[in-house]
Amino acid sequence: MCDRFADDREAVEQTTRLAERLEFDLTEELGYRYPDFSDGEEPAIVQLRRVCESAFAERYSDLNGHKRSVRRRLEEELALIDELGLAGFFLLHWEVLELAREVAFEVRGPGSMRHVLPPGRGRGSSVGSLVCYLTGLSHVDPVANNLSLGRFLNRELASVPDIDLDFPRDIREKLIVRVVERYGSEHASLVAAFATYRSRGAIRDIGKALGLPYADLERLARLTDGWNAQRVADEIAALPDAATKLRSPRWRAFGALCAEIAGLPRHISQHPGGMVISSRPLVELVPVQPAAMEGRQMCQWDKDSCADAGFLKIDLLGLGMLSAVEECVDLVARHRGERIDLSRVPLDDPDVFAEIQAADTVGCFQIESRAQMQVILRTRPETIDDITVQVALVRPGPIQGKAVHPYVERRQLLRDDPGYRAPADHPLLEEPLRETLGVVVFQDQVLDVAVHLAGFTVGEAEGLRRAMSRKRSHAALEAWRERFVAGAQEKGVEEAKAHELYDKLVAFSGFGFPKSHAAAFG
Repeated sequence: MCDRFADDREAVEQTTRLAERLEFDLTEELGYRYPDFSDGEEPAIVQLRRVCESAFAERYSDLNGHKRSVRRRLEEELALIDELGLAGFFLLHWEVLELAREVAFEVRGPGSMRHVLPPGRGRGSSVGSLVCYLTGLSHVDPVANNLSLGRFLNRELASVPDIDLDFPRDIREKLIVRVVERYGSEHASLVAAFATYRSRGAIRDIGKALGLPYADLERLARLTDGWNAQRVADEIAALPDAATKLRSPRWRAFGALCAEIAGLPRHISQHPGGMVISSRPLVELVPVQPAAMEGRQMCQWDKDSCADAGFLKIDLLGLGMLSAVEECVDLVARHRGERIDLSRVPLDDPDVFAEIQAADTVGCFQIESRAQMQVILRTRPETIDDITVQVALVRPGPIQGKAVHPYVERRQLLRDDPGYRAPADHPLLEEPLRETLGVVVFQDQVLDVAVHLAGFTVGEAEGLRRAMSRKRSHAALEAWRERFVAGAQEKGVEEAKAHELYDKLVAFSGFGFPKSHAAAFG
């Protein structure tokens, strides 16, 4: 810079000083804090316990063995939450849900039959938490449904956990505005998303910039696989007059430029429902811009960048099926005069299961696809637990992990012989995989296999699951392989068998549901 502006050294020095002042490092602590209720008259953990105890007294009024096991689970969770300093985290989500109740009352209108419905429902691994159930962040009793907590919360947690909340669309739209009003426009913002260049976008944008014929570009866009823009140069060969085009400098440059911009951001958009809430003004921490809809703003980082910076992202998601359920409750009340309380609907109605077993499931959330129908005709679910497995079974993870066909076959054998015991790949896996007949169907079971077979801690097992789900790097997966195989050998597993089981887990990692998520959707 000194050489380029030798005649104005003072400007160079001033620019240097300014650059030093504006230095920004995302790896350092930015000073972000979410509202943690630490400014209340009582500690946050005391406030959280009060909310939980009130719901506990209402939901577990009968004195029985289940109540005692629930009490133990509650004390364990509250102790862990206090140890991790996350009481304010749960209270913040609870407060947002209370705002949702206000919004739901306004949207539904006075006297609506829908008021018996909760304003929203939890999904994902948080459904395994009893505290989430008692604070209304989940509608599934994790103790009664045998849901584990480790996938959501453990002592080796590297970052704040995720709580995803689904709402009917009309409630969600107003809730986002209400959250901004509650915490202030300077402290609440939507999260951004970045659309990146894939084949078709690269073909159209680069081709237009180079002035290539529109008809040729559209023909190529239809021929491409639609994903990998790095292969566009090879796909030109499928066009008419390909030999002539490949000799053209502009067409060669076109192929090279498409490969060069593959995966780069094309434009900024809004995350489906992620919001960041901060006790400090967000503009001091992250660039912020107005969102497309009035009353909203958006930070210019996506969810991964927000996570890297330590920001808490609250997911307020719109789910069309919840809107359909609300409309059904209204229609039943209007035409049949019946008030439907979904929390009292029996989960063992034989007529309902007869229709499910016949694959008469069009309109049934999560089990209405053609693939689900085909599998249901063979698995023939008989209980709500079977439905939970069914929801998770027909997913890329179990399919790639080659779990679907063994489960279906073993399910048929079990139906023919109630005493049938499904085999497992190793005796150490019989107990953790008993529910799914010896195969990995749920994400939680990746953790269970690592813990039971290779001696992982729950935190280590969650680290392995994250590495697998993101397919981070070959080196990272191989490092985890070494740890897995070594741990398995210490437990008496042969090295070749340990490698085989690790490969099965990696294959499963494409996309799978935690059991809690499947239970929430079931």
